[in-house]
Amino acid sequence: MSEVQQEQAAPAPAPANGLNGTATQEEEVRLMTEEELEREKMRPPDIDQDMKEMERRKRVEAIMNSTIFREELEKIVESQLTEGYSGYQAIQNISEMMGIPCSRVNTFRSMSSVIPINDIRGMESLSFAKGEKLLRCKLASVYRLIDMHGWTQSIYNHVTARISQDTEHFLLNPFGMLYHEVTASSLVKVDMQGNIVESGSTNFGVSVAGFMLHSAIHAARPDIKCIIHLHHPAVVAVSALKQGLMSLSQESLLIGDVSYHEYQGIFVNQEERDKLARNLGPINKVMLLRNHGVVCCGETIEEAWYNTFHTVLACETQMRMAPLGLDNLITVTDEARHAAFEVARRGAGGVDSKQEGGPTGQGPKERKWKVGELEFEALMRSMDNCGLRTGYIYRKPLVKQDTSRFQSDVALPPTASNYTHLFDEDDITRSPLKRILDGRKVQDKSRWLNSPNVYQKVEVLETGTPDPKKITKVEIITSENLIK
Repeated sequence: MSEVQQEQAAPAPAPANGLNGTATQEEEVRLMTEEELEREKMRPPDIDQDMKEMERRKRVEAIMNSTIFREELEKIVESQLTEGYSGYQAIQNISEMMGIPCSRVNTFRSMSSVIPINDIRGMESLSFAKGEKLLRCKLASVYRLIDMHGWTQSIYNHVTARISQDTEHFLLNPFGMLYHEVTASSLVKVDMQGNIVESGSTNFGVSVAGFMLHSAIHAARPDIKCIIHLHHPAVVAVSALKQGLMSLSQESLLIGDVSYHEYQGIFVNQEERDKLARNLGPINKVMLLRNHGVVCCGETIEEAWYNTFHTVLACETQMRMAPLGLDNLITVTDEARHAAFEVARRGAGGVDSKQEGGPTGQGPKERKWKVGELEFEALMRSMDNCGLRTGYIYRKPLVKQDTSRFQSDVALPPTASNYTHLFDEDDITRSPLKRILDGRKVQDKSRWLNSPNVYQKVEVLETGTPDPKKITKVEIITSENLIK
């Protein structure tokens, strides 16, 4: 092989310190970056937005999968819960601390506008008796519940409540307001003749058809305090069936016997009042208005809501079964229907261990819940947690009352190792700043109690005035002076 061929066959010398190789790699990376930028410029806006969203989700997923982040978040939520906040309030407080705009989270609908229910404040509250004020808050809360469940029909339909047995006055909504706008002060008070006794906080009137319907039932049934009228689609569909509401579900059994009233047009005819009252009967509290809707009554507002809720569920269940053929469905026997109704009339569904004396029936019995009270109170809690300020007075607040336990010296020897829980002053999970603040609070409370000084009031003359007056001054006698 010649020298020229050997020189050509010899490999090229390696670059010193690899600088040329590094420069080549950097050049390739730069070219790739420029190509990616060019491709991004050529992307349509919607694809570019999707790519950015994918990158954001990757970052969020990486943070959420972090064990450290999860442990810190659990500690913060736990500390919020120990301070008395609910789960929702704890999350909201954390979001506010992190600067995240927190929207109200709720399973109900129509929560975009939060208007307080109990808007009776200051001098305005003096114009209402305590019972009427609470009744207004409850009735306005029912309007909100109907709206949250999506059972409204714009400004139509109505819910009324009798104020007392002595006065033939009842409350209903102003005609023209949506259900989520109804408040305690906006309810209108009318008498049995349709005269407005108190117009509330608005300039609206009342629905004539609503007044005629409700006044007929209130006049014929003094035992009924609250009436709810709805046009729910499933209820209207069942009211148009020849069979009416069938005993197909447990919800249909809890409302008892159902009455029916034939449709005779919009309810503005005075002659229809007597027929409506006769069709409802002396005992029944649910009446389907053929091709129209339903009227659900109750001796209390809670019972009226209880009957309404289960009527809607029963009608929805029946309409889901209807495509299978009504002849193919199995109905509940009359004996089982009456037995289920009697149990549910005990209140709390008839299955509350506190009310029934415990699982064995031998425990201490508390005051019984009336029909629908326990369920209604739970709904009021959920609304108050959303900031709606229902004004409801809770019979059973969510505050656990621990009974005092006697600690025996034998069962619990005076050793630190026998404690199975941490006391507040021994909580090692608290931050140093919180410990300092808590300790300062305790010191401020007990500082004056433990002070060895003596304080007494003495009368002295003013100084610097031509006509001095006697003033009372607190003189401190220290423990050192007492010793002397």
